[in-house]
Amino acid sequence: MRKFFTIIARFIASIFAILFVITTILALLLTTINRQMFNAKIYKDALVEQHIYERLPEIVGVALTSSFLTDPCAQNQLACNIDGASPELQACLTTALGQAAYEAIGSGQRKPTDAELQLAQPCLDQYGSHQSANPQSGTGGPNGMPSLFQNLSAADYQAILTILLPPDDLQPMTESTLDQLFSYLNGKSDTVSVPLGKLKERLTGQAGKDLITQLINAQPACTEQELAQINSGTSNGGMVFCKPPVDKLPTLVSQLQEQLKSALTGIPDKAVLIKPPAAGSPSPGSGPFGADPISTIRTVRLFIRLSPLVPLAFLLLITLFAVRSIKSWMLWWGIPIFIPGFIALGLGLSALPVLNTVWTVYVIPRIPVFIPPDIAAIGLGLVRSIVHSLTGGMVLPAAILLAFGLAAWIGSYFIRPKNRTDVPVTPPTPAP
Repeated sequence: MRKFFTIIARFIASIFAILFVITTILALLLTTINRQMFNAKIYKDALVEQHIYERLPEIVGVALTSSFLTDPCAQNQLACNIDGASPELQACLTTALGQAAYEAIGSGQRKPTDAELQLAQPCLDQYGSHQSANPQSGTGGPNGMPSLFQNLSAADYQAILTILLPPDDLQPMTESTLDQLFSYLNGKSDTVSVPLGKLKERLTGQAGKDLITQLINAQPACTEQELAQINSGTSNGGMVFCKPPVDKLPTLVSQLQEQLKSALTGIPDKAVLIKPPAAGSPSPGSGPFGADPISTIRTVRLFIRLSPLVPLAFLLLITLFAVRSIKSWMLWWGIPIFIPGFIALGLGLSALPVLNTVWTVYVIPRIPVFIPPDIAAIGLGLVRSIVHSLTGGMVLPAAILLAFGLAAWIGSYFIRPKNRTDVPVTPPTPAP
């Protein structure tokens, strides 16, 4: 009977051991992500490692002058017709192209082939071109881009952004905003703002003059009417932006610089992204998750911080049902602790190779054709840096669990059970 209860106890302990392995892996992953993901340092380090502050003007310049922004349909006119097409046109194109090709072309994953364009043309002729039925309009230029920026090249944008936000100013501004944001997410502050004092100071000085000069040199030549407005110092309540003769350039720059300084007086020293709650405002919610996303995030993070208590409880139950000696204690603790440490260590070390494979096989084929390869490569670099920081925080705890569990497991084989004390056998008393 005693042997039967021992088997039942060990079976129950085995179930608890399996649950301990699962919950330990989950707790290790969640606590590592919770600790690292809400740490501004890993994002600041990633931006520095990828030289984003130095490369940002070039990235933005290439992005703003790409054909997708100036003419979104230039790269894939069939995709423009698919987007928002009538049900009849969608059905016709799906039949002509096939479901897979229809979805790939419509989502911008690839360009249509010449054969596919020929197959789609009868549908466009029969049901009409959605692109022509819905012409794009904007204020001052195509796609809503102001006419002031229509003539800017990628080099112009790069020069302008370098003037506005040189790396030495952009990095402190970005890092200050990140620190405030994660302080807000961690419940240590109630507001997030972007400092603008340094930017205003630059615009009121030589940098503002250089910015205006760069914008003017990218504009078309001034008309006679615009030159008359520059000479008279009047602009009918607006700003004159054109490229005047060299002798008139200082006059126009001076006029625009005064208007810029006047406009800067109305800009605050910081832009508030998240305002603090007003005095007397109602609480975010009475439920366990509150009524707003931030309250939910903070509550979930609290549960994550308490998650290691779950595997600890299973470990105590294992001890209660199975441990009867030092040898059994080392065995029943060693194996369940070794397994999650081994798995978590493998996950941490294989994260980057898996990321590279996923990026190559699944992400790259789905990147729209209008996104420059350099920008996609920068995105991969940022993701790699962040993932490396996240998994790096998991490798050390996993290695400690693996080493402790393996040592206990191996050590259990060197402990021998104590021999029972030999009791002398008393011979029976002979019968009289």
